[in-house]
Amino acid sequence: MPDPVLHTILFLLGFAVIVLGSNLFLDSAIWIARVSGLSQLVIGATIVSVCTTVPELVSSATASLKGSADMAMGNAIGSVICNTTFILGVVLLFTVAKVCKERFLIKGISLLLALIAAVVVAVPWRTANLQTFLGSGNQAFRIGRTEAAILLFLALVYLVVNYVEARLERATDTEEAPARPSTTGPDWLRNILRFLMGAFLVGVGAYLLIEYGQNLARTFGMSEAVISLVFVAFGTSLPELFTAISALRKGAHDISVGNIMGANVLNIFLVTGLAGTLNPLCFKDPNLIRLDIPFVFVVSLCLFAYGLRAGKVGKGVGICLLLTYVAYLASLVLMGRVSAV
Repeated sequence: MPDPVLHTILFLLGFAVIVLGSNLFLDSAIWIARVSGLSQLVIGATIVSVCTTVPELVSSATASLKGSADMAMGNAIGSVICNTTFILGVVLLFTVAKVCKERFLIKGISLLLALIAAVVVAVPWRTANLQTFLGSGNQAFRIGRTEAAILLFLALVYLVVNYVEARLERATDTEEAPARPSTTGPDWLRNILRFLMGAFLVGVGAYLLIEYGQNLARTFGMSEAVISLVFVAFGTSLPELFTAISALRKGAHDISVGNIMGANVLNIFLVTGLAGTLNPLCFKDPNLIRLDIPFVFVVSLCLFAYGLRAGKVGKGVGICLLLTYVAYLASLVLMGRVSAV
């Protein structure tokens, strides 16, 4: 079997493995948290948000350790783009989500600030000028360990804010908390094994995506940034889609939208922060900072402004988001970004 064919099969296998692993990991983590006495509040505000980001976290960490800053950052930004346009667009095709303005505002401001923070820490401000943002040549955009540590700290701040927000909502909720489920020794063993197996599969899937994504990029002369922005990001974003669909089935429309927005914040703060802490990120493709972050910033700003004004988002917005994603993919080709830098 020719190498490109084998590499493509293994790359696609990485998608399946990482989705299977993340589902096992998430389900078992929630079960363990519940039987350990953690409240639904803590589980929803922190555990679910972090667990659905694990595929991006492991994939970007793997790319960083392999010295591919473009794949590490491309995965984080690409996941935000995919979540905001494609996944949220698909969700809104099947539901009208009423906007809780306070929650929507907090999520929106958090995401916009996260995107601004990513640019702020990546730009070499001592030597920066207008050409740094508009020039055609490569610029020394980088995220060192100090800047990455700042992003990790902001991730912690966001999780605390998320918890406090959820606690304030719970204070006005008259619904009784669910009882702690009864357990046996075999239940613990089964869920611990599922947790470990899920974590292992996420690691294997991330390795396949990054290793063979790099190989495919070299084989076809493609940019590692674009491979990661589009293909790797799509694969690692699938858990958010499944979590959103699960919330929709339970009628929690606003929660499904909120979870997607929350995952976007963690993709910037937590995923990029960990990748940069493991290995400083020096980008070959300056358009990750120049174009991709501003693009998703504008899309997110328009989405939040419309949602706050209209009080709901539905099928019309979903169609617009899906068309925006198609336009973004087309722009990668038309601007010549598919070819290796």
